[in-house]
Amino acid sequence: MSTAPSAEEQFDEKASQQLEAVYLTPDVIEQRERVMALLAPRAGEHALDIGCGPGLTTAGLAHAVGSSGSVLGIDIAQPMLAMAARRCASLPQVRFDRCDVNALSAADERFDVALASQVYEYVDDIDAALTELARVIRPGGRAVLVDTDWESAVWASSDETRMRRVLETWNEHIPHPQLPRTLKRRLEAAGFRHVQVAVVPLLNLVYDPATYSVGMMTLIGNFAAGRNGLSAADIAAWREDARHMGDRGEYFFSLNRYVFTAERA
Repeated sequence: MSTAPSAEEQFDEKASQQLEAVYLTPDVIEQRERVMALLAPRAGEHALDIGCGPGLTTAGLAHAVGSSGSVLGIDIAQPMLAMAARRCASLPQVRFDRCDVNALSAADERFDVALASQVYEYVDDIDAALTELARVIRPGGRAVLVDTDWESAVWASSDETRMRRVLETWNEHIPHPQLPRTLKRRLEAAGFRHVQVAVVPLLNLVYDPATYSVGMMTLIGNFAAGRNGLSAADIAAWREDARHMGDRGEYFFSLNRYVFTAERA
């Protein structure tokens, strides 16, 4: 079993608010739109939003399926569910439930489409969770899973050793930091077919709080400080160095999101 903190432990109210701010940056909004286009939800469909977070994808699914469809948003973190419920309060086709991905609160073959963004990398028993996902999707139904391999991160720094230590420590926040490398075969083994993989890059060339990378520095720094010999002073120096690189026009960050689309066999 992994020693990584659980998602429930990581996403308290403060962290949930920080992550919501990151999800509202223009680059993440663009990513969300591209992922939604790959899922292509249609009017009247029944949709499952796994790890719904602050409800941004839930609201998008609700508008796509319309009043004749339905959306169930699930999350393990109560602060996230509270945010999502507020965001979707005017959408009667939406409901929320707090549950684990290994025990989804839905009948067999309930959903036409399912979306999970940055969820399964937090799950210890991924294969069991994917089998559970297959259970609740009707034959021919569609699933889109978005996950990150943080070794794809390219982050300019004047102290490369410290930068590597920060990212290697950040990898410890999830049990499967390289999940995209095995996710295709895992989906096929769980009962999915026609698995396709697309890459959606996040690219930041300026130091701007309204970007994914600068927004994530708070979450990454809070996790890394006190682990693997990284002190709060080390994290502060890393963040200050990034700001100075931005002042010099040298800021650079790139990260790949891997988007898996699949059909329930």
